[in-house]
Amino acid sequence: MKKRFEYKTVVIEPKGFWKTRYEPAEMDKILNQHGNEGWELVTAESRDYGGSSYGIIYTFKREL
Repeated sequence: MKKRFEYKTVVIEPKGFWKTRYEPAEMDKILNQHGNEGWELVTAESRDYGGSSYGIIYTFKREL
C-alpha cells in the first residue's frame, strides 16, 4: 500500500515597528507545537522583497 501524506503551510511574520525582528523562542514554540502534533518540517523559505524579509514560510507533512 502506498504511503499517503497531508501537508500544512505556516507563515511566521517578523515583529517590531519595522517588521524586521524574529523571536526565536516564539518560532520554537510554533515549530514544536506542530512537531508534537506529528507534523514533520519539509521546507522553510523566506519571503523576501527588495532586501527585506516579510516572513518565513514553513511546509510540514505527516502521514495519513
